[in-house]
Amino acid sequence: MTHFYRTTAIAVIALLCITAVIMSVAVWLSSHKTPFLPGSKSGIDWFHRTEPPDLTRNNKVIVLEDGQRSDKAAFNLVLAPDETLPFASYIFYLADPKTVADLVDLSGYSAISFRIRCEPKNVLIFALYTYVEGVTKLDRPETFRVSLDFFTCTEQGSELTFKLRELDSIDWWLERYGLEYTDRTSDLQKVHGFAFNNSLQSPKGTEIRVEVSDLVLIEERRLPIFVGAAIVILAWLAFAYFLLKAYVREQIRFANAQVDANRPLVAYQKLSLSQDSDRLEAKLLRHIAVEYVNPDINIESTAASLGTTRTQINKILKSELGLTYTAYINKLRLTEAARLLADEPSLSVKQIAFGVGFANVTYFNLLFKKNTAVRR
Repeated sequence: MTHFYRTTAIAVIALLCITAVIMSVAVWLSSHKTPFLPGSKSGIDWFHRTEPPDLTRNNKVIVLEDGQRSDKAAFNLVLAPDETLPFASYIFYLADPKTVADLVDLSGYSAISFRIRCEPKNVLIFALYTYVEGVTKLDRPETFRVSLDFFTCTEQGSELTFKLRELDSIDWWLERYGLEYTDRTSDLQKVHGFAFNNSLQSPKGTEIRVEVSDLVLIEERRLPIFVGAAIVILAWLAFAYFLLKAYVREQIRFANAQVDANRPLVAYQKLSLSQDSDRLEAKLLRHIAVEYVNPDINIESTAASLGTTRTQINKILKSELGLTYTAYINKLRLTEAARLLADEPSLSVKQIAFGVGFANVTYFNLLFKKNTAVRR
């Protein structure tokens, strides 16, 4: 059984590795990225605008690179030092809608990811603009729902990911248009655009340089996960089926090995029932079967009792049973000892050892443990 358990352990480890590979590939295939920035690689048409739109205002956005013809969008936010609520925004518009049908459907995407760097370090806002039935007027951008999240923008730069469905609608916008505070879900089927805005923790009176690059929309596909999981489940079920069959075969083999291990007793029974019961082989086995419990029995005394030689005795036992005289005696004693241990729990190990012919309990324990280990 040791070989079976070792082989099973190796097979389980191999199947675990295969499972890890299959699920890793499934996870990799389940996430598809649609490039958005730079614009030359974008799978979605877009254009940029700024708020406020003109540079004569106290708050302004100075565009350095628009991202449509460059690898990144770079701009400076300038916030007026004397304004309580300064606001400046670089906006990525996905449509210039004349009808609701012109708005873009992003419901197939789960997240947006980008790399951003700011100098100096400050807190900015990522905002998503979506259409709300009965509230939004297409010619009034301020009526689109504003869903947002805050993030820290550093001089070293960092890669950020926002879950589109987890962006939170702001309370003042809901209150302005008479919506309940619980109505916070954006309609991703009707998206106008998204923007990078300053926050109230952005520095005033200085230019804040912002660089946005590697902007992508992330689409999560469930089919690869389902297919990968199905393959893994089928693989484990097949493994369990073949393991069960192999275990049954191993149990049968082990049982047969146990029978073979006790073959000396069977051999004696067959010889004792043979027609020629006066043969030396039968006499030898009968004699040993009766006298093996005698601790003083040895090959010389057996040879004298049967009128033969020790050489002839060993030759018979080797030929018939494949064992030496001493090995056969010990086999009979250990077999009987195992039976007594199972059937007579009231007997001590010492009593059993002496009862089956061992004069030394330590020697009996050593042989019994060795014989048990070999069978296992």
